[in-house]
Amino acid sequence: MNNEELQNRIVENVQNKIAIFEFKKEDKKMKQGTKKLANIAAIVAVAVGLSVGTVYAGTMIYEKIWKEPTKISQEELDKEVEKIKEPITTEEKEKMIDDENAIEIANEVVKNLGYNQITFKESNIVRGYDLRNHYILSTETDPSKGIVINLNALTGEFEYFCDNDIISKDIKCDEISDEEAKNIANDIYKKLKIIPQNDGYEIMSAQKSNIASGNNINEMWQVTYALKYNNNFDKTSAFSTAFSVVDGKTIIYIIKGKNENNFEDNSITLTREEAIEIAIKKEKEFSSLEISEVTADLSIQKMNIFIYALENNITNDNGEYQLDDISRNVWVVEIKHNKDSKPKDSELETVKQLYNKKYFIDATTGEIIGGEQSEFFQ
Repeated sequence: MNNEELQNRIVENVQNKIAIFEFKKEDKKMKQGTKKLANIAAIVAVAVGLSVGTVYAGTMIYEKIWKEPTKISQEELDKEVEKIKEPITTEEKEKMIDDENAIEIANEVVKNLGYNQITFKESNIVRGYDLRNHYILSTETDPSKGIVINLNALTGEFEYFCDNDIISKDIKCDEISDEEAKNIANDIYKKLKIIPQNDGYEIMSAQKSNIASGNNINEMWQVTYALKYNNNFDKTSAFSTAFSVVDGKTIIYIIKGKNENNFEDNSITLTREEAIEIAIKKEKEFSSLEISEVTADLSIQKMNIFIYALENNITNDNGEYQLDDISRNVWVVEIKHNKDSKPKDSELETVKQLYNKKYFIDATTGEIIGGEQSEFFQ
């Protein structure tokens, strides 16, 4: 299997497995959601040049955070894909760890996790969606089988572990408590010399799920870590491990390394009442329905174009948009309406008029920097 074929297989297989465990509830909602509305989850999140601007919040003057999203042409998207497929140059390789070092690190990982007599048959460098280079080591020539380990090609830092064979075993998990699951997760990372708590991470959630693979149903625990600011978790920093326990033995499916995050810990100067007022004003531009309930909670959210898309009638047919890849302290204002039934479709005008929505109001500037629908059509 040549490097390009392996790269394509890994992008398809490995990234999909990561997605299985990342915020399952949110993922489920997105799949049911606005198919005709711009696909926010697929936005190319890259930094764009900042334009000059200010906003007024109370008596303070702040630089504008929200910047006009930039539309990306199909030609530009194709160029990005081609960059990913470009061969790794000799100059790039000279800055990376070599194959011998990568295999040594991978062997140390599986040894520390308790695996014996593991041999890595494939070792390749691939360029990821982030245009960074990653070592992909696997125990089988087919990367959808056996154990796969990802390393940062520059530093050798651990990024990802997956035991593909686990998912086909129809695993029934022992009965363990949330606290026991958290302790197992801590122990897994400790074996890799990763102590999340030492870097400010806390356990955000520990939940048991059934993961289907063909006719097999596997009972797995997922324990997720994230950074916490002002008593709110930054989900963009989250990483997790998934495992089961059978007859007292821990069986590991996936381990993700620590995530980088682009959180800006902006000051919380906007009041709840001010945030609600901003959101209601915007909602009344979309919908004439009577508002039945409004809630507002502080949260950390990533900018997205949901509200911008509604304002500018943007659908999937309009292409992709660039947006600053940052997260901020926001007020999440949810607005619900009095209505007889749930929406029957996800057309743009239906979303505007009939859907309950959440607005992300920047806690410093009062700008609307994103949002999401909070219900889905039947």
